[in-house]
Amino acid sequence: MAQKKRSSNWRVWHRWLSLVFGLQMVIWTISGAYMVFFDLDYIHGDHLVQNISKPLPEGTEVSDLDKLLTRYPETKKASLEALSLDGTLQPVYKLQSDKGEFLVNAKSLERIEITQHHIEDLANRYYAQESADIESVVYMTDNPPTEISETLLPVWRVNYDDFGNTSLYLSETTGDLLVKRHTFWRGFDIVWMLHIMDYDERVDIETWWLKAFIIGTFILMITGIVLLLYTITFKRRPIGGAQ
Repeated sequence: MAQKKRSSNWRVWHRWLSLVFGLQMVIWTISGAYMVFFDLDYIHGDHLVQNISKPLPEGTEVSDLDKLLTRYPETKKASLEALSLDGTLQPVYKLQSDKGEFLVNAKSLERIEITQHHIEDLANRYYAQESADIESVVYMTDNPPTEISETLLPVWRVNYDDFGNTSLYLSETTGDLLVKRHTFWRGFDIVWMLHIMDYDERVDIETWWLKAFIIGTFILMITGIVLLLYTITFKRRPIGGAQ
């Protein structure tokens, strides 16, 4: 009789713990399966874009670095690149200073202002999939979506009308591709949030929520094991107490 009462108590605990922690266990299973079955390179969207960098033609004339640094003394780092703007391949200097990055024409040393037209053209060059129309182009200065870091602002977002609702984020000053997002990445971001139970930043894998639920799930498993042992013991007992 005492054993039956103890079994009943364990069963009550197991049911209550199942109600509290059972749903999260299901979420862990589903989110874990999503992260395992989808290739990480696919999630990152590597298949969506291509490298558009090209070498400078031999003999290209550019202003020397002394003139460049005289005109832009705040420069911390400079690199010479070829960039297709307005339908022509142009030599440009990409300059980095304490205030950020920007481009200058490598011949005239005039600063290059990246326009929406440039962004659309560059985005189409980066985009590696079969022909898809640009759905919208948005210049973002604040309130970014959760799929990008606020540190990227200001930034251009180019949305494509394709299967994955692809979005390319390009630098406002250089036109560089910063990040790419699509439906499956957004799905991964959601299941990752649910998996680690960080509902704000989605980066902390040591939240108190997560630790508490891990401990609670462990206790749930213990109660289940105890109930299993009670069940096995009860079934093995002879009927009527016969020896």
